[in-house]
Amino acid sequence: MRRIDILVVLVCLTALIGLGGGMAVSATPQRMVPRTLASLPAPPALSEFREGTVGPVQSLDPLFAASPAELAISGLIFRGLTRAGTNGTIVPDLAERWEVDSGGEVLTFHLRPDARWHDGGHVSADDVVFSYESLADVEVRRIDRFTVELRSGSESPILLARTLRPILPAHLLADVPAAERAAHPFGEAPVGNGPFALAELSEDGALLVRVGPPPGGVPAHYEAGPLAPLPEPTPRTAPRARASLDSYRFLLYPDQEAVVAAFVEGAVDAMAGAGPAAVRRLVDEPGVQAMAFPGTRSLALVPNLRFETGPLRDAQVRRSLSLAIDREAIVETVFAGSGLASQSIISPASHLSHPETVPAPVKDAAAAQSGLLAAGWTRSDGGWSRPRSSEPVTVELLVRDEQTAPLDRAVAELVAQDWRSIGLAVDIVPLRPEELVEEHLRPGLFDVALLEIDL
Repeated sequence: MRRIDILVVLVCLTALIGLGGGMAVSATPQRMVPRTLASLPAPPALSEFREGTVGPVQSLDPLFAASPAELAISGLIFRGLTRAGTNGTIVPDLAERWEVDSGGEVLTFHLRPDARWHDGGHVSADDVVFSYESLADVEVRRIDRFTVELRSGSESPILLARTLRPILPAHLLADVPAAERAAHPFGEAPVGNGPFALAELSEDGALLVRVGPPPGGVPAHYEAGPLAPLPEPTPRTAPRARASLDSYRFLLYPDQEAVVAAFVEGAVDAMAGAGPAAVRRLVDEPGVQAMAFPGTRSLALVPNLRFETGPLRDAQVRRSLSLAIDREAIVETVFAGSGLASQSIISPASHLSHPETVPAPVKDAAAAQSGLLAAGWTRSDGGWSRPRSSEPVTVELLVRDEQTAPLDRAVAELVAQDWRSIGLAVDIVPLRPEELVEEHLRPGLFDVALLEIDL
């Protein structure tokens, strides 16, 4: 989305649900061997951990990762300048430190000199510039090989949150035309900078192995320097405790029911993407441990404000529709209580959040209808009509398809139910992520979209 969309949503967000996370664990091994995509050595089976999650995996390029499986796998392959710490903090990751200047408008990051790509090259400022140049609201500048400056147009606490985004290899992707990026082989054989590298990928699963020095040493296209030879798995995380796993296997399932069944049968050691309700049902089973942790992802209703003719262009209309939504019912029904209702685009789990300043609105259907009338809308047996029009309005609510985002459709159904209860006609339109972005969000051909935002 263009900058104007993001800025307006900050003020006029119609609904937001903060998502929590959950995982359940058991034991009983059972191996599977997908096709090989990378020439990496197979790790010892003894230390392999298996996680079941909802697929599919169409691309592990973080720019296009959308399904629970894609997000989970790419999250272990790639790192950002920073990562989420405890209690909603942001701590260094690929960057070893940063300085804040100009009242928060400028952040200067110093990269870890031992941070490497899985093919052996240094993670450099060029990679950061490449990874951030698509952000319309952030200016990025290379200071030297391992120093980069990020600048926002004004003092913004969101600038630091932006640095959680994955850093991508400029030497592999900078020359790829934007129109060809989605279908580029990088999506199936990514070269990352995280603690694990992709060893195998198939329709059934993916195998990640812990990173060590690549075979053959540093590629010739990288300049030699005093930082060779390669360090141990990069970047070093000491004194923080490290995972002792040599490999991490993801087994892919078509839906929530299938991944839960695999977990119950002992085919996987852990499951993700099954939804809070399923986890709650399983926590009392013998040998099962549930681990809950705060998340920074939120579901937001994003209105199209680009064109004067949009049905949600009027702020009074957006406020009215916001009042019609029962956020607490969504939290309880869809997320089994493991979420938080909010009116801010920033997740309540984030250190940037101050929920006391912007409390989540309580559902008030009467006030919602009064607000639409105050905005000049009229109601008839056919529904609501806009000012100077007798044609009833039907709002299209775009949502990611159920295979990509299993819970989004359930949230959309409850939002549509609330809006229909005050007489507004709503059509829910499920779309594949690439279809949603390229055919609707980018050209501005939509009324409102349910999107996941990570801040």
